[in-house]
Amino acid sequence: MLAVNKYTAVLGVLVACGLAGALVKIIYGEHVLGTTDMVPWGMLIAGYVFFAASATGVGLIGSLAHVFGYHSWDALGKRPLFLAAALLLPGFGLIGIELGNPFHMIWILFSPNLSSGIWWMGSLYSIYLALLIAECYFSQTNPHHKNEKLISTLSFLTKIAAVSNLGAIFAFLHARPFWQGGLYPVLMIVTAVLSGAACLIIVTHLLDRFGYHSDGLNVLEHLGRLLALLLAVTLIFDIWKMYTGMYGQAPGLYEATMALLVGPLSLTFWLCEIGAGIILPLILLLGMGGLQNRQLTFYAAVLALGGMFFQRYNFVIAGQIAPQHVVGNMQPFFHSYSPSWVEWALVLAAFAGAALLYLLCEQKFDLDKDEAGAVYPRRWAGFKAGFRA
Repeated sequence: MLAVNKYTAVLGVLVACGLAGALVKIIYGEHVLGTTDMVPWGMLIAGYVFFAASATGVGLIGSLAHVFGYHSWDALGKRPLFLAAALLLPGFGLIGIELGNPFHMIWILFSPNLSSGIWWMGSLYSIYLALLIAECYFSQTNPHHKNEKLISTLSFLTKIAAVSNLGAIFAFLHARPFWQGGLYPVLMIVTAVLSGAACLIIVTHLLDRFGYHSDGLNVLEHLGRLLALLLAVTLIFDIWKMYTGMYGQAPGLYEATMALLVGPLSLTFWLCEIGAGIILPLILLLGMGGLQNRQLTFYAAVLALGGMFFQRYNFVIAGQIAPQHVVGNMQPFFHSYSPSWVEWALVLAAFAGAALLYLLCEQKFDLDKDEAGAVYPRRWAGFKAGFRA
């Protein structure tokens, strides 16, 4: 059991609020959400994409060490495995609540439709979760097991397939021009690793701050460079996406683009996604020497991770609030959508639940050893004392 302190108490309250929201959703159905017939996917879908992609990104970074043998990442130890699991489980919770009945996820797996991107998404992420659990088990009980390398390799391939398929679900929707495009599966991989790098920076910095991980500074520098590179790539993509969205004023695509630039999503786009989520982290990392300053790297990671959440939100909503053009059908320029308190409670509970799950893993499992069995120096008592302060 986790020790009760001011941190875990706040996280527990957020989880309790989320459970209350889930109960309200189960009892009253879709009416308690901000979604409508015109905007059927809301914040819960955006939250699922965020957590599923972040979990995959964390796992992909972990694969650099235990699949490809890049030993500069060995200092992360087994933490990427357990952090990925802690992020993926709340993601499954969000999509289960959004479906109305969590058991629908199980039914989907056993009623295959091979032409459905959503069926492949559910199946691939379920396989990834199973492989992730196996990796965690072997890393704790028998890191030199003969099947450990095979499982890690299969897990890596499944991560790539799952997260690219997550982008393809949107890219396949020809009725939504804003989402359509072959680049989105690739961009989903890039932004997933971006989110994963930010998550690992946050975790590594907090542990290092309490003297728990002696090699934290070196890992932070590697992660900071990776984060800066992916932020720059994402910014370039956003610039071209906005330019091509305005060029020619293509029906559906133009309206969705304007919804981000000057419409109802302009605040979350310019302030949260671009300003706080990309520009400011790049300034901290590159302009203010954050790559050599772990505190600035930490701030940049927090901002980037928040920006990525709003990027998922803006992406999901912008593709829907632009009306589909049907001859003779007079529709408003933008459909309306506003997240309800239930959606906010569930998403915040997912963040809190992920944090609690990971803290439980830190306390219950020996994550200081990498998969080769090397032990990194730590001051466990100092960490616990600092965290409980």
